[in-house]
Amino acid sequence: MKTIDLEKEKMDLSEVIKLAQKEPILLLTSDGKEFFISEADDFEKEVEILRGSYTFQKFLDERSTCKHRIPFEEIEKEIEQELSEHKKTV
Repeated sequence: MKTIDLEKEKMDLSEVIKLAQKEPILLLTSDGKEFFISEADDFEKEVEILRGSYTFQKFLDERSTCKHRIPFEEIEKEIEQELSEHKKTV
């Protein structure tokens, strides 16, 4: 997996897609958001690549040490509320 910090490297979408055809891409934005881009139709290949990716494994290790956790029940409640609100508007 290749990590691209968009604050340091300016790339247009066609360049990112070209890179994502070779390997998954983690885009880091200037406001701290992260986006994962990879070819959508080859999930098994993607899983194997990520398993063997030192960078991605390091990324997961860093994320797992994060102290901020959201209880699963809270996530379920939020999803149910959003679905309920969506049904009201349809």
